[in-house]
Amino acid sequence: MPTYQMVYGDTEQVVRETFSDVEVQREDGWVVLFRGSDAILRVQEDHVHSLELVD
Repeated sequence: MPTYQMVYGDTEQVVRETFSDVEVQREDGWVVLFRGSDAILRVQEDHVHSLELVD
């Protein structure tokens, strides 16, 4: 499974995190990260500043 680096948040707080072994799905304005069958993070698309695949 790939590794992604995501920067997300609003005007008050911005978070940069790296997620290993996840699958990214976009649905109805949300970005959802899954590890296996478990959703580990769900962020509104408007709050995602960047989402990059890390080699």
